[in-house]
Amino acid sequence: MKIALVLERFEVSRGGAERSTYELARALAGLGAEVTIVARTVGGKAVTGENFRTAAVDGSGWTRSGSWRQFQRAVEMHVGEEKYDIVHSMVPLDSADVYQPRGGSQPHGQRRHYASYRSGWRLAWKERLAVLNRGRQARQRSEQTLCTGTEGPVIAALSVYVAEQFRQDYDTTESRIRIIRNGVAVDRISSPAARAEGEKLRQLYDREGDRAVFLFAAENFRLKGLDWLIRSAARVGKQRWEGQRDFVILVVSGQMYQNYWRQADRLGLNGRVLFLGPTEHMPALVQMCDAVVLPTYNDASSRVVLEGLAAGKPAITTRYNGAAEFMRHGEHGFIIEQVEDEAALAGALADLCDRRRQEQMSRAIMAEGLPEAVSMERHARELLALYSECISDSGKTDSG
Repeated sequence: MKIALVLERFEVSRGGAERSTYELARALAGLGAEVTIVARTVGGKAVTGENFRTAAVDGSGWTRSGSWRQFQRAVEMHVGEEKYDIVHSMVPLDSADVYQPRGGSQPHGQRRHYASYRSGWRLAWKERLAVLNRGRQARQRSEQTLCTGTEGPVIAALSVYVAEQFRQDYDTTESRIRIIRNGVAVDRISSPAARAEGEKLRQLYDREGDRAVFLFAAENFRLKGLDWLIRSAARVGKQRWEGQRDFVILVVSGQMYQNYWRQADRLGLNGRVLFLGPTEHMPALVQMCDAVVLPTYNDASSRVVLEGLAAGKPAITTRYNGAAEFMRHGEHGFIIEQVEDEAALAGALADLCDRRRQEQMSRAIMAEGLPEAVSMERHARELLALYSECISDSGKTDSG
């Protein structure tokens, strides 16, 4: 089967959707598919020597909307020449057989983006700027055209949370929606090298063996709820009870963090919230932590939570994260109803500072097979079945 995976930019080191696309391409190729990642820009040394190809297409233009239209035309030309069996696009394209928006529907994403602003004047300013973003508006129009009505590509939703967004925003017909839950490369997270490196890192942050180590990883601190995490951590830091260890929260990101560092310092969390900057050692960090925490305003299905579950680590997140669908509240971690619920988030942190509680949840995660459930290989197998269904329905002949 000859497959094109389409996104605008492909650079594995950026993480997020690009790392997921990389892992998906590897998994599909490992299952026998002929895979090409098609993007406007292709960068990064990680693609060298892989089991899939890459193709860069033209996406130049004088304006953002012009660049988007040129990229659409360039992809249309490329897939027409290459004659792929399946065009699986992460961006809204008419030529797609499968549309899989890694961030969910665009209108929902914008609503949750606005919800993350506490300041009224900042929100008003953002809303004004959004009107001027012609590139985003062009993409939203393309998505609306693509997803409204009974005809068009199958929408491979990464979660029930995402599927509901398309029902609400576009009244997308049920026959066009498939829920294929997200996955991550479990072998990368649970490799012997990651475990060994994780053990060494643990000595840096828990030298005496008496601290709970939480991992927060994100590139948009406001949207991912770091403000509320710091506020909640301050509550936990003021009280201790039997069985509760002290704690440290490791913040991994390339984002500028000075304002959040000042917030943590002001709330008396000096030494309990550490900003590590960007990293190429995420598997080791996941292995060394006790739990991952992401009190997000919006995630189709966040990688860091899935990576934590893949390593048998409990997670604290919100109902606005599709990855929470793999979890049972109180058994595999905690699912907070509202990001702003400081008391609930603080209670979850405090609960996981209890070593016995954390170990109990880790055992439940492993016993119930969550590492396999969140695997990219499972995700790829389900997509291959969907591709075969699309080929059958369209009357195409599978070249593979």
